[in-house]
Amino acid sequence: MYLKYEDIRRVSVEITSRCNAACPQCPRTDNPILPAAELKIEDIERIFPQEFCSQLDLIYMCGNYGDAMTSNTTIPAIEYWHRMGVPQIGLYTNGSGRNPDWWRTLAQTMTGEHDTVTFSIDGLADTNSIYRQNTNWDRIMQSVNAFIQAGGKAVWHYLIFEHNQHQVEAARDLAKQLGFIEFVPKATSRFVAKEIYDKESANQQPQKAENSQVDAKSDRPNQPATTNASAPQNQTQTAVGLHQQAEDCLRQGQLSEAIAASQQALKIQPNFAAACKTLGNAFQGLGKMQAAADCYAKALEIQPNFPEVYANVGSLYAQQQQWQPASAYYQKAIELKPNFAGAYRNLAKVLTQLGQPEKANYAWYQAIAIETSKAPEPTRPVRSQPASQELQPPSLEQYKNPQGDQFIQAVETFGSLNNYYRNVEISCQTQASKDIFISFEAELWPCCWVSHTKYVIYNDTYRPQMLALIEKYGDGFNSLRTKSIKDAIACDWFREDLTKSFSCSKRLDVCAHECGKTFNSTGSQYI
Repeated sequence: MYLKYEDIRRVSVEITSRCNAACPQCPRTDNPILPAAELKIEDIERIFPQEFCSQLDLIYMCGNYGDAMTSNTTIPAIEYWHRMGVPQIGLYTNGSGRNPDWWRTLAQTMTGEHDTVTFSIDGLADTNSIYRQNTNWDRIMQSVNAFIQAGGKAVWHYLIFEHNQHQVEAARDLAKQLGFIEFVPKATSRFVAKEIYDKESANQQPQKAENSQVDAKSDRPNQPATTNASAPQNQTQTAVGLHQQAEDCLRQGQLSEAIAASQQALKIQPNFAAACKTLGNAFQGLGKMQAAADCYAKALEIQPNFPEVYANVGSLYAQQQQWQPASAYYQKAIELKPNFAGAYRNLAKVLTQLGQPEKANYAWYQAIAIETSKAPEPTRPVRSQPASQELQPPSLEQYKNPQGDQFIQAVETFGSLNNYYRNVEISCQTQASKDIFISFEAELWPCCWVSHTKYVIYNDTYRPQMLALIEKYGDGFNSLRTKSIKDAIACDWFREDLTKSFSCSKRLDVCAHECGKTFNSTGSQYI
């Protein structure tokens, strides 16, 4: 048995799949199959009854794909967990978002003696955005200052690359000046498996596609492997490139070109929901409403929780003055994406047509409030170095992963990376820490590493294994929207089959990768 219900002590919650950053080694970046979704406070209250909360030592929000900072559920959830008796709550974030008032409120909400927010800041003003792309140094510093000055306890995690290794000690000094309670430099393990793969390729050892392995590693506790920029398969890259071309054409009003590029992307990857949406937008721009509706229907068939598509369908109905269905679709978009300002604006117009002025005014207010909260405070921009095409590991010996050579030697002993994954002894870290993971889709998993394989695009083995697992046990077998944690963890997979797989060759590759006894990919990064 993985864990008995009454033995669970820690819960990792990914409250949203959304993130403002575009880190080049993150599995969410350029991921066309990742749905936009988040847990709502109703989900939190249902999943976490008081009797369950009373047995917990810790809840922490440390995402596979999303940043809890972007979710409107985060602060209400923390307040609820503390009311239910959870003694410690943690949150991980890049810190480049929200206004100072939000961070002050967060600090005042995290009232537990050991509550902390971990800011993942990988450099200083001129280097942090090389990896943490789309983040802004001034916004991060505003967030940090607002949180700490309001009484929040903050930890700084610093992931070391070649481009920022010279600034580790300066960052440590800055952390002290700002009032961080801890500064944690991290010797990433993400390059270790890539080195092994490169060696095997150089030796011309045959590697079946189904055994291709991840070439990048996690850098936060209980976090998934992340992708190297060159890892996505060629077909996926081509489809994503065509979709970006279609989006660019759409923005420039080149509708026929947008249609052609979207259709090419869909020929390569038929289940590309975002490309279906873009194709629908282009058809809608040409006044081809039925064609647009068909594209949106296909997008929702592929990705049922796609808020932008619901909003677009709402616009189709609004153009035909069908106000009731338009309202329903806009409201569904907002339900899926609570900070969807555009959907609120369009809903306000529809509600005005329906003769509901009070509800319309509320929708207008929500749109304005969301847009205002997202608006950056006026700051002097800090120039950053251009993002590198391929991130490099640190060259200084003291910042290299201390277990890297040990892992390479172990793989060589087994003969190949695939043999290592098939045969290495597994010691499940989260089972030992009595930990479970709850995804942004309210699904129960043993850990974030297993959960994230549902939407990976950089590895040929992880997702097929996950889809086979879901097919075997049934879609929704671990859904906390239809089951309690107690019922879900009693299913065959958690009760027996998961732990049995640790002792045979038919284990999930991600289990061997993260919890093979030879190499602790996360623990070895702390130096």
